[in-house]
Amino acid sequence: MNQQIRDFKEKYLDFWNSISKKRKFLFIGTFIAIIVVLSLSIFFLSRSTYVPLFTTEMSQKEIGDIKAVLDQEGFTDYKLDRNGTTILVPQQDVDDLLVSLASKGLPKTGTISFFDMTKGLQFGATDRQLDAMEKEALQGEVADLLRHVEGVKNAAVVITTPQTSLFVQPDEKEKASASAVIELEPGYELEPKEIQVLYHLISKSVPNLPKENIVMTDQGGQGLDLPEQMTGASDNYDQQRKIQKDIEADIQKDLQQMLGTIMGHNKVLVQAFVRLNFDQVKTREDLVEPAAENEGIAVSVEEISKKYSGKDTAAGVDGTGKTDIAGYAGTNPSQENTSEELEKRVNYEVNRITNEIVQSPYKIEDLTINVGVEPPNPDKPASLTQDTRDSIQQILSNVVRTALSSNPALTDQDIQSRITVFSQEFNGKAEMPKIVEESSVLPAWAWWKYALIGAGGLVLLILLFTLVRRRKSKEEEEDPFPTYQEAPVKPVELKEDEKVAIKKQVEQMAVQQPEEFVGLLRNWLSRD
Repeated sequence: MNQQIRDFKEKYLDFWNSISKKRKFLFIGTFIAIIVVLSLSIFFLSRSTYVPLFTTEMSQKEIGDIKAVLDQEGFTDYKLDRNGTTILVPQQDVDDLLVSLASKGLPKTGTISFFDMTKGLQFGATDRQLDAMEKEALQGEVADLLRHVEGVKNAAVVITTPQTSLFVQPDEKEKASASAVIELEPGYELEPKEIQVLYHLISKSVPNLPKENIVMTDQGGQGLDLPEQMTGASDNYDQQRKIQKDIEADIQKDLQQMLGTIMGHNKVLVQAFVRLNFDQVKTREDLVEPAAENEGIAVSVEEISKKYSGKDTAAGVDGTGKTDIAGYAGTNPSQENTSEELEKRVNYEVNRITNEIVQSPYKIEDLTINVGVEPPNPDKPASLTQDTRDSIQQILSNVVRTALSSNPALTDQDIQSRITVFSQEFNGKAEMPKIVEESSVLPAWAWWKYALIGAGGLVLLILLFTLVRRRKSKEEEEDPFPTYQEAPVKPVELKEDEKVAIKKQVEQMAVQQPEEFVGLLRNWLSRD
């Protein structure tokens, strides 16, 4: 065994001494790189991943009680985070620790379900006790629901529900109300849509709770109002402002393109101001028109004719003549009487028309255009001819007249007062803001990951390069056992004792130095 170790050592030393210094450094560097990569891989793969023991943050007192229990049980592999409000433990120990702490009644704070409240409830509990427990559980569930929203660190909710009564109509029932305090993450600000989501979650979690009965504030006492009440006017203003800017930009773009083609794009500057009417007017007209021949179609015709002919007895006159009896009317002879009555009723059908007209709310009420033109000779403003100025003025007048066509009372003088054309040398141009690309910063674990991948790739490249070089060097190298050519000597006759001594030396050489012995045999065979 010792002989084999010595032989291996001698072979290794012979190989090491036979290679060049460059290859020696390459082998040493490859060995060191492999050791470093293996060490880093073992370190990062065997490192424990710490996760929060409880998903919700607790008070420092509660964390202190949990820490004392863990120390008492001999578990010290934990870390405190977020100013002592979160405890981190290895991921593989989370389940065991939760069961162990739950058996000791920890944590004492947090959300408690209605089942946990009523688990130890004795028989005979009153309705008020059950209502109080249900209300407490509902408040905890709503608060826990709000904590799942991004940016909300913690939440506290108080709900007030009206008392039910059998003598109250369903329409006359009082509405529930709720108050909530939202603790936000440091530096986080809720968007209007996120605030609306919070109101919606609370409203739908509690029966008969409208959004108007919810009051919400953050940890600093700043009210979180419902976005519909807070941003309704602001959104309307932003929309109107955007429409106005779009119309102004379209007018400026068209005029800039047309005048720039004539005068040069760097020789003209156009600015337009528009005043819009955003009132949406609805008009309804109820019209009645004849169906045909300006009279209409006769639907029904009714004619009534009455005639009368006969004698009427004329009444006497009361009197007290010689032959008259006082108090009785006297008599006159009868008269012939004739009468005729004709009545005609005609019902005509007419057209009844109802027009509902909705006028567009985006109506241009006023338009002002200012145009600056750089003269052909910038040093002489008078080099801009009057004909060119008049042509530009006429183009702008047509634009203003078309835009304000709904106002027929405008005169040419009114239109000219809304247009300004001036010649001036342009001394500067507005510089566009430079866009600065923000460089993304990778976290530390990502750098280590890429470093390990790069180191592994480098080691593979070095190993491949080494194997290729070794294969080429083996082909180019000479035979490690070269043939020795001895100078021709005259044969010498040896005595018997000398032959025995040489034989012993050869046997000893074959045992101790087998490689040289093989080379010697090759020389003898080649010589023969």
